[in-house]
Amino acid sequence: MTPWLTESDYQSEDGGAHIHTRMGAMVDELGLDHYSFLVLRPPRSKPFEIGDTFRTSYPDAWINRYMALRYFEVDPVATLALKTIRPFYWGQGRFLRGFKKPQRLVFDEARAFRITYGLSIPVRGTDGELSVFTVVSSDKRHLRDVTRGAHSRIFAAAFDTHDRVLQDMAERHGAPEGAVTLSIRERECLAWTLEGKTAGEIATILSLSVSTVNHHASSASRKLGSLNKHHAAVKALRNGLIQ
Repeated sequence: MTPWLTESDYQSEDGGAHIHTRMGAMVDELGLDHYSFLVLRPPRSKPFEIGDTFRTSYPDAWINRYMALRYFEVDPVATLALKTIRPFYWGQGRFLRGFKKPQRLVFDEARAFRITYGLSIPVRGTDGELSVFTVVSSDKRHLRDVTRGAHSRIFAAAFDTHDRVLQDMAERHGAPEGAVTLSIRERECLAWTLEGKTAGEIATILSLSVSTVNHHASSASRKLGSLNKHHAAVKALRNGLIQ
């Protein structure tokens, strides 16, 4: 079974440069055009300016226009991400029918930069924070084929980018993340989860019951402030808690 992350997904580079290098490499390998990430709602306890969280490979001209006109306040993708917990495909045509003219205008202008179709993944955190991670292609069919085949890797990238950006923002505001200690069983369960194993498969490997595996995974998720065991596995790998 293919792991969530490849070796190239984790390098020693830090901060925004790390994200740009790694996400750029991922979209290139998948034959996509761009990636984009933006926090839409900051944590309740650590508010910050969301415009500072934009990480993307979009052309500079579009980035500058998008931020100068605060298009994230009317962008249909941002609007939908605030309302749903599910990933969604977007693009021209039917997707735009339920949106008003100022919202459709964002898509009309983006089309000039070949930003036409995408898959967006909303990521919600435990302190009320919400971000959206997107991969983009000018070819609708290619986008769907590639993302269905690499959905685990793209989801892992969304979770990890969310964590990295929020950690960076917290450190800028003087509130670095505290250390987390995981038990041996918690680390084992997360490590096998990262390899794509189900709870039942992990139970067989570790000679445990499925309920015990789920207990350890849930405990690790709580300690790491993660949304689920998959998010926890990515976060544990990034923090050096598992290998």
